[in-house]
Amino acid sequence: MVSFLVVVALILGSISISNGAAIRSNSGDVSIEVVVPRGLTRKAYFRSIIDFWTPERMASARPVEPPTIVNHQTPFGDNRNGDENAIERILTPSAPLLSKGVGDPNAAGKVFFAMNDLTYICSGSVVNAENRNTIVTAGHCMYNNTANQWATNWIFVPNYSRDGRPFGSFAARELVTTEAWMAKVDYNNDVAIALLEPNEEGKHVQDLTGAFGISLNAAKEDNTNVFGYPINSDKGETMDTCAAATSATSVLLGMIFNFKGIQITCGMNGGSSGGPWLRNYDSNTGSGQQVSVTSFGSTLASGKIQGPLFVEENIGQLFTKYQNK
Repeated sequence: MVSFLVVVALILGSISISNGAAIRSNSGDVSIEVVVPRGLTRKAYFRSIIDFWTPERMASARPVEPPTIVNHQTPFGDNRNGDENAIERILTPSAPLLSKGVGDPNAAGKVFFAMNDLTYICSGSVVNAENRNTIVTAGHCMYNNTANQWATNWIFVPNYSRDGRPFGSFAARELVTTEAWMAKVDYNNDVAIALLEPNEEGKHVQDLTGAFGISLNAAKEDNTNVFGYPINSDKGETMDTCAAATSATSVLLGMIFNFKGIQITCGMNGGSSGGPWLRNYDSNTGSGQQVSVTSFGSTLASGKIQGPLFVEENIGQLFTKYQNK
């Protein structure tokens, strides 16, 4: 997720792509679809991805880090997304389950993926979609701008803990991010969507966990709950949370790097990337409206983490296009 040693941290490793993966680039988004190799059934192949994640591999997985700023050359792009005067709107409402009960939100979870011969972790969330299989996370949790490559063996484990996988594991069938993230490393657009296969029992993730909603153009200052799996909290083996009021990003980050997202006082570090930032979170039902994901940390805003504000030009276009797929 984030580094507090430099503005943003050096990316760890490079990401590899499975042979035969179908890459698609469209206006505003780019995606890669997992292709089932010849000789394997679809069920068997996606089962093999889940089986790849043994307890030992999960335990040894490390946080992935976003690209670093080198020689004062900023990776932040010219942000043209969003209207400072835009009215907040609900892109999709939350869809909690009546039987949720007290505890961590089931719709938040841990992400595991592979980069060459190494394994990595991030965080993510289930959002309310027509396909009932849509995860929102950070762009750098699936695409490596340094190596220009996608992640492999990408899975989502809702409400993961060291005690097990209460709802099973879900392998991604397609990964999607913004062109602005892929081409420009623009942290205003460090967002992504994963479309999942059903789990080992044929269940859709949303039917088991419920789902958060998505709000666009939310106020930059408001009470917010952040969830994720940082390694500085129980080594990332249990879900952590921060609750505070967000604000516009620091003046220095805005002026120097043209970042126009939001920030929150929070001590989460690597592993929390892609975790949901929720408004109106209800711990009894697990409902909430997601307005951002954890993206990076900076020495220019010590003690805070940063996230891109959800707008039509980043998560809005991705969700609208892929929620029915």
